[in-house]
Amino acid sequence: MRLKLASAFSCLAVCLCLAAPLTAQPTPPVALADPAAYVASQFGASFKVDPKIPPMFGDLDGDGKEDVVLVGTSSTPLLSKEQFNFKVEDPYDSYFGTGDPRITSQFTLHFDGSSRCFLIVFGWRQPQAKSKQVSKFVLINTPFESASIVNLRLKKKNIQAIEAVDRSTLHALVFWDGRRWRWSAQGMDGDDSFKMPPAD
Repeated sequence: MRLKLASAFSCLAVCLCLAAPLTAQPTPPVALADPAAYVASQFGASFKVDPKIPPMFGDLDGDGKEDVVLVGTSSTPLLSKEQFNFKVEDPYDSYFGTGDPRITSQFTLHFDGSSRCFLIVFGWRQPQAKSKQVSKFVLINTPFESASIVNLRLKKKNIQAIEAVDRSTLHALVFWDGRRWRWSAQGMDGDDSFKMPPAD
């Protein structure tokens, strides 16, 4: 009887040892299940998700961690920036010389009056640590009907950016230059530095 019990305990110990590495593995992250709840938790209740454009994923700041871009609407994008620690930028109007969001947030550039904006979180799968470094952004006033993440080459460096296509079919790029967000229309004078990276 004792031999049978000892044998049973030995088998159980072996099974537990084999199972331990499996249970110790972290659960792989899942897709963004509830964009509306995520936006409310990261940017505040004044932002509503635009369901017509699904979340977009890429590495926009080049740190090797996945970033998320959502499209939302808000008539008061500056209201909760201190509470939720995000930065509001207007790369479109900055391109034309007037980029102060305190002024340009009063503009209406979307033809449907929706005040749509890009909501961006760097490293969205990582725990959001409390630090002085801003990792969340609201980009206002970019005119677009559709948007997607594209691979680009800028100054001999491969980057990812948001390609925004407006109702006139103008293709523009919204990208992070390491310090701030910039807007650039493909094909405009002085903006021919953008090229698709060579195929692997």
